Amino acid sequence: MEDLVIEEEGACSALKITLGDCLVFINWMNQTEKVLDRGEMLPAVPELDSGKVKGWIQLVQRLDERFRRSEEKKLALEANVIAQEAQLGQLLSQLHANIASLYENLGQSQKAEEVRRRAEALQVA
Repeated sequence: MEDLVIEEEGACSALKITLGDCLVFINWMNQTEKVLDRGEMLPAVPELDSGKVKGWIQLVQRLDERFRRSEEKKLALEANVIAQEAQLGQLLSQLHANIASLYENLGQSQKAEEVRRRAEALQVA
């Protein structure tokens, strides 16, 4: 059986893609879909003579690598936000405690107690 050959027009007219190359790429993409669903690495690049099909596979590999790096960055940023929120909470608690202490030192116990109640309400929320 003869391979169907697709010739690309234009500057790269020497580039030929066979039906066999396309089938190899489709098979690789099917494998890729399965491993990505399981969160695994992409399958190995199949043996190909077609530079165009290798380029398609390399494009998918680059996109996967970019996605993985962006996911890692996203997780790191989320962890940073959580740490910053915890630090902010601690600083707010210290601020409220200092304000309450200031009111106590000024002889305004009622205001000091009000600040403490508000601080507790913020911690609960």
